Amino acid sequence: MASQTPIDWEAIERSPEFQALVRKRRRFVVPGTIFFLAWYLGFILLCAYAPGFMGDSVYQGLTVGYCLALTQFVMVFVLGVWYLRKADHDFDPLAERAVAAYAQDEHPPGRFEREPAAVDAEVQR
Repeated sequence: MASQTPIDWEAIERSPEFQALVRKRRRFVVPGTIFFLAWYLGFILLCAYAPGFMGDSVYQGLTVGYCLALTQFVMVFVLGVWYLRKADHDFDPLAERAVAAYAQDEHPPGRFEREPAAVDAEVQR
């Protein structure tokens, strides 16, 4: 069995390719999470403070509350599909570039090297 060289995850994390992946993913995930929480909390607040409105009938016993509750499922499905498409088209290629930059020797010398402080800390353990 051939021994593998350890992967320097901290160096990968500092690489420009990985940082670009994190920034791009964060620009999608943070607003998506805020939207999800606002939608959900808005529904909860309407249930708590507008029971009359939520109890209004839309069609033969189907109330506004039920309709808004069902939109929660639709919203989660849409966000999930949107994330999967974004991952396929944007995040995965960036992740592949980050892995390729580390795996191949196309990076400038020292770019993926550990900082001396990190090496010293490991030696002292």
